Amino acid sequence: MVDALGGWTTGSGPLYRLLARAVTAAVERGDLDRGARLPSERSLAAAVDVSRGVVVAAYDELVADGTIERRQGSGTFVAGSPEVGLPPGREGSALFGRLVEGRTDAVIDLSISVLHEARWLPDVTVRAADVADPAADSPWGIPALRERVARGLSAVGLPTGAEQVVITTGAQQGISIAAGCWVRPGDAVVVDDPTYPGVLSALAAAGAVVRPVPVDRDGIVLAEMEAALADRPALVYLQTGPHSPTGTHLSRHRRAVIARWLVERRVPLIEDVALESVDWSATPPLRPLAAHIPDHPAAVVGSFSKQFWAGLRVGFVRAPGPVAARLVRVKATHDLGSSTVSQAMALALLEHPGHSRALARRNRVLARRADLLVALLAEALPDWRCSAPDGGLSLWVQLPGPVAARFADAALRHGVAVATADGLSVTGRHRDRLRLTFALPEPDLREAVARLATAWNGADVSAPGRRRPLAGR
Repeated sequence: MVDALGGWTTGSGPLYRLLARAVTAAVERGDLDRGARLPSERSLAAAVDVSRGVVVAAYDELVADGTIERRQGSGTFVAGSPEVGLPPGREGSALFGRLVEGRTDAVIDLSISVLHEARWLPDVTVRAADVADPAADSPWGIPALRERVARGLSAVGLPTGAEQVVITTGAQQGISIAAGCWVRPGDAVVVDDPTYPGVLSALAAAGAVVRPVPVDRDGIVLAEMEAALADRPALVYLQTGPHSPTGTHLSRHRRAVIARWLVERRVPLIEDVALESVDWSATPPLRPLAAHIPDHPAAVVGSFSKQFWAGLRVGFVRAPGPVAARLVRVKATHDLGSSTVSQAMALALLEHPGHSRALARRNRVLARRADLLVALLAEALPDWRCSAPDGGLSLWVQLPGPVAARFADAALRHGVAVATADGLSVTGRHRDRLRLTFALPEPDLREAVARLATAWNGADVSAPGRRRPLAGR
């Protein structure tokens, strides 16, 4: 219910009316099914940290509107037949909700890890002739871009031909078509835990049963990975680094061990390297895991929206030839082909002589912002724990207790959106964690931390049994 409400406190008007509007919107989206039973007034008040009177007033308004109904002796229900409405669970977590709702000036959004700025990129020109070629109008993608991706992968140790590359509408589509290629409803899929939220949504849409395996500073834990593979899952999904949200890399040793296990057990792999260009670690670049097993059924997924900026929705999947041919057929059922204009722009940026220098300059800026956010949190919130990552776009922050969800509500009332582990994990292991992006400008980071400190100091989140009113109610 709380996830369905999203950032309901943002807006103007009394709290009860904002809450009523959020419930109505959740019903209209299908997040709350027709006929579904709603929490009691007291339970919902505790869950969203408002007084019971606020929920009573909101429910009264919703009853008057005909959105919900009270049934004597049974409880409160969404009005209408349970057969009416959209099936639930198709829209992803609250993180995706915030992407759809967009940014507001009143809220500093630390929950979405994307590159909004493009000021460090060189200027490029895309001509009509670059996108009007019939050869470019194909689900495979523009031939020149496929060749450029193949050269880039070969240069980092994964020999690749253009015939093994499918251009996609972002890495998210790459993950989705790979899941569609290998996963049937009910199949078990191993994922790193925590993980990129988009993969959980893609696997849910495919009907998979997720088998989470924890990660540590060197990547996915081998002992638990071996146990998960013993059950012969249909697929393994791994980020080899920088990992989202931890910012670490899968070690060289673990890559080699996991590659051997995958071949021995004949388990396909999705290797997510979407954040490889957002990496400022001092260590030499590691070969992709798939480079250890180049002919194994492995889909290597990359992204230019993470390499350049969020608005460039272009990615790729690299796989052995027969697998690539199947992936492109699955992709064709999605969109028949990605935007040729965006593909031509990605190619022009990759071929620009200043491309590498621009990315290095951008990464230096991001590294400074990461260090700044770590320092600001250490000063203003010394009970919180985090460390500077090797790359990526976010910090994985540990709170003093399992209070992340409750604090996220308080933070939003103080004008900062943060991401809990709800969209990043199917387990309850990370209720003490927040994912905070450092991709915003430095003034926004400073103001966000000041607001977070005010929210934390004004709320008794450390002792749920001794609750006092949260500031900003």
